[in-house]
Amino acid sequence: MRVLVDLSSHVAGVPAITQVERVPDPSVLVPINGKYVLPVVPGAEFPITMSSYILDGAGDVDGGDVSSISFAHLLASYPQFGRIYFNPLLTAANVGELDVTFSFSDPVTAADITPRLQTGRDALLNAGQMPTHTALLPQNNLTTPVRPGLLVTDEIDISAYTGGVGADEFMVYWSLLGFTTSEDVCSDYGVTVGTNSPAIRYVQEVDQEPTGLSVYITPDNGSHWCEVGMLEPVAFCAKTTKFRVAFRNASSNKVYLANFAVLF
Repeated sequence: MRVLVDLSSHVAGVPAITQVERVPDPSVLVPINGKYVLPVVPGAEFPITMSSYILDGAGDVDGGDVSSISFAHLLASYPQFGRIYFNPLLTAANVGELDVTFSFSDPVTAADITPRLQTGRDALLNAGQMPTHTALLPQNNLTTPVRPGLLVTDEIDISAYTGGVGADEFMVYWSLLGFTTSEDVCSDYGVTVGTNSPAIRYVQEVDQEPTGLSVYITPDNGSHWCEVGMLEPVAFCAKTTKFRVAFRNASSNKVYLANFAVLF
């Protein structure tokens, strides 16, 4: 299941749900002009009614919104975990939880690199955020060493959720989408009526673990990174009250990250 949301109402602070649909086959291109897709975690089925909402009246994710309900279903599917942190990447505050200056010790090249991503501006500046369009840039192979696309989260503190004890087992989830845009065509030169078609933005489902994408988690603020798979548990030797997550893109394609979550 996935939800289509009106973009203009989102910009106004009260995003309106326009449609709920089954997740189409990856070969299907869906026009997305003037709206965006809010993915629901696979297997989650719950009613979406006239009272359902994307953000509350204050423009926040408050626990009763569609994203919160969706991720609550994900947590319930894995009873070995008691808590979940998630970021739907819907607002400037969500984008503010990404660290755009962090020095990442690249496990592949051993070089210290900083994030390379596309996203809205954080809440300290003129806020701007296009839902589902936070993206890892393609790898730049013209530098030495190469520079992959990179997204790193802030250090996420889970002390309050664990009574200060922390956790030693984690599981990471993410949702990727693909986009293509047709060309704006006008062939009417005033002699005969020709083709006049606007540019159309399309969304499609994509492989969630594409070639070139690597995801990591660190329990010690980047001193050690552990590569993880989608919804594959990873355990550390000692409990930690903080963690970061990093997404690395070594492919030649831009990778669009719709949302992500960590269960612990």
